Amino acid sequence: MNFLSPLEKDSLCELFNISLGGAAKLMGEMISDEILLTVPSLQLITAEEAKNIEHLANQDVCTIEQKFVGEIGDGSAFLLFHKSSSLEIVKMMMKDYIALNEVSQFEKDALSEIGNIILNAILSNLAKLSNYKIETHVPEFFAGRYEDLIIQRSPKKDNSILLVFIDYKLKGKDIKGYIFFILNFDSIKNLSRVLIEKLKQ
Repeated sequence: MNFLSPLEKDSLCELFNISLGGAAKLMGEMISDEILLTVPSLQLITAEEAKNIEHLANQDVCTIEQKFVGEIGDGSAFLLFHKSSSLEIVKMMMKDYIALNEVSQFEKDALSEIGNIILNAILSNLAKLSNYKIETHVPEFFAGRYEDLIIQRSPKKDNSILLVFIDYKLKGKDIKGYIFFILNFDSIKNLSRVLIEKLKQ
């Protein structure tokens, strides 16, 4: 059974917290309002376990995926929100200037921009802290059933999934989100060890 030690998990949580802090600042500047993005917890799971995550199974979701290649290995990171949450986020980003029935036409562009900022922040900080060279692909947007998403993006057998729970707070509203970080377990383990040493400095 693959597992991470508490210290290894803490180092990875710190990576995501640093990255989301920077992303929140950039997004806040874009909309002239304060955004809080935090990481309350992180779990290492298998693809099979990912299919049965509480609160996601049988739900409609929206995701933005960023595939990457490099010295860390080949993997994928994607940001996920419930469909209802994604619509709420778009309304907040648009400062309520649009009616609910108009949100859908802005949804893909707005969420893709949010996903691009957050995922790029994570991968750029990962590269910076680890000194790994990483190349990213063009982000991809997906909207549909959660199960279809997992089936389409089912990782290789030797890959693990870091599931990062995030809190997205804007205008007094608290929205739960998820980051799926898919990578070979040995690469995740090695990354955590590199981060432990880097964060000690």
